[in-house]
Amino acid sequence: MSKARVLVCDDEMLIRLWLEEHLREQGYSAQGVPDGASLLGALESEPTDLVLLDLRLPDGSGLDLLPRIRELDPSLPVIMITAYGEVETAVAAVRAGAHHFLEKPIELPELLLLIEQALESRLLRQELEQYRDGYRWQFSDVVLVGRSYAMRKIVELITRLALKGSPANVLLRGESGTGKDVVARAIHARGPRQTHPFISVNCTALPENLVESELFGHEAGAFTDAREQKRGLFELADRGTIFLDEIGDMSKSIQAKLLHFLEAHTLRRVGGVRDHAVDVHVITATNRDLEAAVAHGDFREDLFYRLNVGPVSLPPLRERPEDIAPLALHFVGVLSRELRLPDRHISPDALRALERYEWPGNARELRNALERILLLEDADVIELSHLPPQIRSAPHETERTFVLPPSGLSLDELERELICQALERTGGNKTGAARLLGLSRDTLRYRLEKHGIDRRPGVLIVEEAPAERLGSDGDAGTGS
Repeated sequence: MSKARVLVCDDEMLIRLWLEEHLREQGYSAQGVPDGASLLGALESEPTDLVLLDLRLPDGSGLDLLPRIRELDPSLPVIMITAYGEVETAVAAVRAGAHHFLEKPIELPELLLLIEQALESRLLRQELEQYRDGYRWQFSDVVLVGRSYAMRKIVELITRLALKGSPANVLLRGESGTGKDVVARAIHARGPRQTHPFISVNCTALPENLVESELFGHEAGAFTDAREQKRGLFELADRGTIFLDEIGDMSKSIQAKLLHFLEAHTLRRVGGVRDHAVDVHVITATNRDLEAAVAHGDFREDLFYRLNVGPVSLPPLRERPEDIAPLALHFVGVLSRELRLPDRHISPDALRALERYEWPGNARELRNALERILLLEDADVIELSHLPPQIRSAPHETERTFVLPPSGLSLDELERELICQALERTGGNKTGAARLLGLSRDTLRYRLEKHGIDRRPGVLIVEEAPAERLGSDGDAGTGS
């Protein structure tokens, strides 16, 4: 906060000089002005970080200056200075936009604390605007938020698919709560089918005996209670997009019918005798290790290759902590509007705690935690004390496993070298290398592609060694 510029507007010269002197001792750049006209002139001539404004001035009331100050800089904090007995007027000033008020005689420790809090609040607002402007991508009515390399690659892929107008099948992979449904909607919203239907289907939510009817439709009399013809979800999505979530849990019989649809682009309703042509873009998602499911015979290999034309991996939030702050601020803004609450901010201590936490439920857990806080707490700023105990008590980093060389290093080169060493140690086995690095296999694949390691001459990389096949307890994406 040092070197922040503070304007002191007070007609009493001794008070003004006293404030200037003590603020400079604390490292602030302080300037005093005697009236409202001088204050407005100073604000127009040079950027200012905070204003100390006396309520009574020779050329009018400080209360009347607040709207003009907000016109010049809406985020500029103003602390009102009032005489004894003017508290009601000061409260009105706070309602009009002042950050706080302080009664004379001024207690220096209290003033310094208020200034520090006001400047911190201003900094939070500036960071929030930076996150909103610099770390979000708008796809029609869908917003993707993040600043990690992984998120930028996903945005790049969505844009590339949209520019080519490609109907290629897209397979989204990642743990539960990483935002696969949001990415699916962004792909649809950015592409040429955006004016046509987007239908989302959770494959695990459909009753097993009705899955075929729901997806492909049925004719009247096809089975008990089928009193009239029904178009399935694929037909309803014609010329648009259908998103099949949790595709790894689809039964083998429905997998066969889906494969036929993807190959022929036609479907036959249950009980029907005629094929219907349907033009639909198919996006699927899973949190399961489909390669392992194929190896175990639970998922059709030919269907896997059909779906995996455009693979997109969403790393869990714990592997991209740089996305936590932008996401948290985004969620607070969205939830405040949805719940019809005033704008809230997050203190630096609370943000750091959010970034330390592992987030096993990923972005969904983060959103739910913030929604609970907004409902239960009335403060303008979400503080560390408002966070759930398990988040507040997330461990700090105490031991350094690596010491940064004095000359610095390239983080990308270090990551690339560690991945290569892990592959060499495991004989090119991706599964073993992922275990050594504490990554999921999907995340390792993504990083291999990022660094071009799988294209290195002389490097043999295999999915799994025969003796190291993963069971259900070693799947890369777990959770529900």
